[in-house]
Amino acid sequence: MSAKKSRFDGLDVVAMTSHLKRTMLGFKLANVYDGSALGVNSSASGGGNDKAARGVYMFKLADPSSGPAAVPVDASKDDDVKSDGGENKEGDNVTSAKSSNAAADSKRVMLLVESGVRFHPTTHYSQSSSGSSSMPSNFAMKLRKHLRNLRLENVTQLGNLDRVVDFRFGSGNYAHHLLLELYAQGNIILTDGEYRILALLRTHEYEVKNENDGGGVGVDNGDEVKVRVGNVYPVTFATTLSMEKGGAGDDTEVSNDETNDGDADTDTAASKGIVAMNSSEAYNWAKAELVAVHEKALIMNAKQPDDNGGGQGKKGGKKKGGGGKKKTMDDSVALKALLLKPTSGVYHYGPSLIEHCIRSAGLDPVVKLKHDNIDYTLPEASWEDLITSLREEGSRVIENLTSGESGGFILYKPKANDNDEKKKDENNSLLPSNVANTNPHSDKTLLEFQPHLLQQHKEQQCLKYSTFAVATDEFFSHLSSQKVSHRADAAEAAARERLAKIQADQQRRVDGLVKEQERWREGAQLVEAHAEDIDRALGVINSALETGMDWEALEQLVSVEQANENPIALLIHALKLDKDEVVMALPDIDDWDDSDPDSLPPIHHVAVSIKDSAYGNARTMFAQYRASKEKEEKTMEASTVALKAAEAKAKQQLAEAQKQKQRVQVMPQRKVYWFEKFAWFITSDNYLVVAGKDAQQNEQLVKKYLRPGDAYLHAEVHGAATCILRAKRRRRKDGRTQVIPLSDQALRDAGTFTICRSSAWSSKMVTSAYWVESHQVSKTAPTGEYLTVGSFMIRGRKNFLPASSLEMGLGVLFRLGDDASIARHATDRRDFALLEQEQMMAQEDEMQQKDEILPETDGYDSESNGEGEDEDDKPHVDEEVVETSNIEVEQELSEKMEATSVEATNVLDGDNHEASRSKDDKAVSFQTNAPPPKSGKKKEKELSRGKRAKNRRAKKKYSDQDEEDRRLAMMALQGGESSKKGKKKGSKIIAKDSEMQQKAEQAAKQLLVRDSKKIADNLDESVKDILAACVTVKVTKGSEGVRWNKFDAEVLELLLEMDSLEEQRSAANRLLELTKSTRIDNFSASLAGIIRTIKKHGVKSVSNITQGDGKQRKTKAEKQAEKEAWQEILAEDGIVDNDGDDDLAGAVDDSAELAQLTGKPTSGDIVLNAIPVCAPYHVLSQYKYRVKLTPGSVKRGKASKQCVEMFTRNEEGKRNVVEEGTKRDKELIKLVGENEWVQAMIGDVRISSAGASKVVKKQKGKGKGGKSKK
Repeated sequence: MSAKKSRFDGLDVVAMTSHLKRTMLGFKLANVYDGSALGVNSSASGGGNDKAARGVYMFKLADPSSGPAAVPVDASKDDDVKSDGGENKEGDNVTSAKSSNAAADSKRVMLLVESGVRFHPTTHYSQSSSGSSSMPSNFAMKLRKHLRNLRLENVTQLGNLDRVVDFRFGSGNYAHHLLLELYAQGNIILTDGEYRILALLRTHEYEVKNENDGGGVGVDNGDEVKVRVGNVYPVTFATTLSMEKGGAGDDTEVSNDETNDGDADTDTAASKGIVAMNSSEAYNWAKAELVAVHEKALIMNAKQPDDNGGGQGKKGGKKKGGGGKKKTMDDSVALKALLLKPTSGVYHYGPSLIEHCIRSAGLDPVVKLKHDNIDYTLPEASWEDLITSLREEGSRVIENLTSGESGGFILYKPKANDNDEKKKDENNSLLPSNVANTNPHSDKTLLEFQPHLLQQHKEQQCLKYSTFAVATDEFFSHLSSQKVSHRADAAEAAARERLAKIQADQQRRVDGLVKEQERWREGAQLVEAHAEDIDRALGVINSALETGMDWEALEQLVSVEQANENPIALLIHALKLDKDEVVMALPDIDDWDDSDPDSLPPIHHVAVSIKDSAYGNARTMFAQYRASKEKEEKTMEASTVALKAAEAKAKQQLAEAQKQKQRVQVMPQRKVYWFEKFAWFITSDNYLVVAGKDAQQNEQLVKKYLRPGDAYLHAEVHGAATCILRAKRRRRKDGRTQVIPLSDQALRDAGTFTICRSSAWSSKMVTSAYWVESHQVSKTAPTGEYLTVGSFMIRGRKNFLPASSLEMGLGVLFRLGDDASIARHATDRRDFALLEQEQMMAQEDEMQQKDEILPETDGYDSESNGEGEDEDDKPHVDEEVVETSNIEVEQELSEKMEATSVEATNVLDGDNHEASRSKDDKAVSFQTNAPPPKSGKKKEKELSRGKRAKNRRAKKKYSDQDEEDRRLAMMALQGGESSKKGKKKGSKIIAKDSEMQQKAEQAAKQLLVRDSKKIADNLDESVKDILAACVTVKVTKGSEGVRWNKFDAEVLELLLEMDSLEEQRSAANRLLELTKSTRIDNFSASLAGIIRTIKKHGVKSVSNITQGDGKQRKTKAEKQAEKEAWQEILAEDGIVDNDGDDDLAGAVDDSAELAQLTGKPTSGDIVLNAIPVCAPYHVLSQYKYRVKLTPGSVKRGKASKQCVEMFTRNEEGKRNVVEEGTKRDKELIKLVGENEWVQAMIGDVRISSAGASKVVKKQKGKGKGGKSKK
């Protein structure tokens, strides 16, 4: 049984919108992902198909002022609470589900948006290391470009409970809207602040039809409203919003598949609807609707014979339905369907809420109404209760959804698990012992998710959650895993069926041979027992044939003799002279019970040859018996081999299916670190080393991850990896971060890693690597030359390391799940050199000046009493590579040193060593006496000498022009057209917009783009005066003007929606104080931040400030910590964004992430998952699970399987008691994907470890056994 509900309705949108408003407003957008990149697929698919994940996007939102994110806890459940009948109360048929409100508690939220289906925060996602390196879609890149670094300012449901959601990001000039359509096929549309479309998931158009006199049937008049890039979003066609007068068509209707379910019907309902009618008016309205349905049915049924061609179709006209008759249109309407008509005025409630109201009134929602039976089916008196229920119950439910007090519910049906228990017993040997029964919903079939328990749900069992967001996330995540589980079950069933067929076929062959043996043996014994009679019969037949008697005459002779009861003739059953055989009917006297005189002995038909005697036939039959017996023995041997092979293959398929099922359903989605898509390891003193696997990754490493203080390692060997040793950092008391010098041990470990991932590994050549500082690496090629992808220029001195031994190892790191476990392993990778450096740095800090207090310049921030406009509250532009080397120093050194172009392309594990070496890869000597780079701050985005001179000349030439003059000059140069730089692809309109398109744009602007002055007029005069003082500017001498356009209308509406006048005045006064103390560039962002702060913390959070000196102050350490927190959030996805602030360059430290990983877990640790890692072997000396790798001939795939088998082999024979921690570790190792092992493994290896020879012999034995069996 599948789910009854799989997409959002209007009530779900109300509940989720209110939840996001309470928990996520003010969060900044860090990144946008495709659903497939995070393992999230479309709810209609649930598989691993990228096409199925189209329309699914993940928005990573975070609050940088909140610190680290909380670890989300998956929802769990208690026992069911059975309903004992009676009225449905909260708790009846409800299973309480304990869960943490991830959206409210955690300050990092992943918002899932699926076009046409759903939107909600989610914790059920995974990021594979292979998927994270794939390129995002074009639409995701568009969203990143326009929305990254912007705050989520508001979430609005457009229309009257329509399924269209408006996400507003940013304020002022940076405002953007993301529109999500949840009806029909759905759509995701990105617009600017004026709702002009910048990008969208799919383009379509609305066809406009004019109504004629033919019973309301529309006729296409050729007009259409297109939804495409460059046009304004046609909100009057996509929602129920419409202009009171005029608008997008007073006498038109929209015909399009996009506008089904009443979500986008432009026909406006009655001005008040039946909730404002009395019982008599409602009764008359219903009767008029039923009469219209009856008349339409008469018209449609009258057209049936003409359309059917006189009742005769092709091929006799008899198909489904019988007699070629078409189904007539029914003129009856259910009460629920009648209230869903647009003219009812309550159709926006949706089917669920309308059914709830009908049941609350004591009526049947599916009662059939006709124009001639409504008088007694639903009389006028019954309408009073129905109207009251629609008015009161509808308002109450919507109010509860808006407040979020009702929580969330999942309706389910228990499964009949008799067969499941049998399957579980059969598969017990294949499943991990401690994860076989951990799926909380394995015994349920989930039906619906609801934000409120309605009347129609009171008889159903359900799970209750703290919020509707948690319930929705749990529901859809279970649907996806359930579909994968069903496919795994189908694979299991297919494997079992194949095995059963093979077993049945082998048994059938053996049974046939056994029967054949019995037939030959019994035939031979009967021939010997009746040898004399058989010889006589054969003699008669042979003598007759020798005389030339015809075969037919011989058969007639036998029949005559049998009629005369000749005993010899009675033995002959049939003549097969064409085969020289006679079928004898021989009685079996041995099996005859002669105690009964009336019983006859059983007769057996035995074929004997007429060319041999009776004993000769018996010898032949015994020979056949012995041959058949030998054949049976050989068949049994072959059958045993075939069955073993089939069983082994079936078990493998079952194990793979179960492993996939357990990985999807049971295991929590693990966090994948940003460095896992590269080759990486952690040194013995806790430094992170990352290396590229190909040229593209080499380019990405240097551009995005090479920071000041890091070391760049390479080797003068073909295929050597571009390797980066990430430096550690510490925060000083003044809030700045300080780079800690690299340790010698970490450099040696990274050098070994670089050499082993080059051609030196396969050639078994012992050599050394070198390292340089980050500023010595450049992408600038010498004059007349160029650098290929993955190649860089190294300028300055190379620091060569000692020769490295070719010894690598494969180990397993475990991610710890709680602070106690992390603290227990804090000294696993201890850096003793760092301890001495920290003591010296601590002494230096004591001599530094005390904390510097800086005035607030960013407005007002929600979490740190300073909510408002951030410096980085602007759209994100793709990062530009800024040269880290000092330009002037390079010019001074250009004549003193020679540069080399190092091709840093790493061929993965040395598999492609035959690739031709770049002509730039030449070793050139370096000057060792080159002066060091100049210290001090570099200029922001420093340009080359030629570009600086060009800019100075242009600035001098056009110094008398302002922005308007430049714009007009550019238009004149382009033939009167505006600059093409601002135009996006697809925004150029070839043909002139239709009249209907222009009307739709005008209506959309009037409805959505509101005037700030008009909104301000609705405010209290005192609040309005305070805001006016904030934006009052001098126009001319002696005159002033109020610039209301500096406020967004949406922000003023939020101010107007505040609970009390005191809160509005406090927000306005705080903004006024900020304008007096600092410069505010974005008044909307600052006011929105103040409003969020008051809603979260109350009026006192700003009243204390305004009573003082009016200035909100932050220490420099607080400001620096907040900026670095946001930089760390971006760095999780490899985004380097310091907005030109050199103090933030390389401020991200890896220590917090590395502290969660340990190689020697204990039984008391909480371990979440296992991660394979390949590193120099001496680094893995303390790891619990490790093997040694040296150059050899075993490929990566086979080597990884051998290593996993060594990690997970059973050692119970050696020890009487196996630790629970060891069992847990091995189960986690088994759940690691095979591709992850292969990606971590180095190629062409020889495994050296205790027990490695046993594993190799075991695998060779399997291979030889398979060949011999064949």
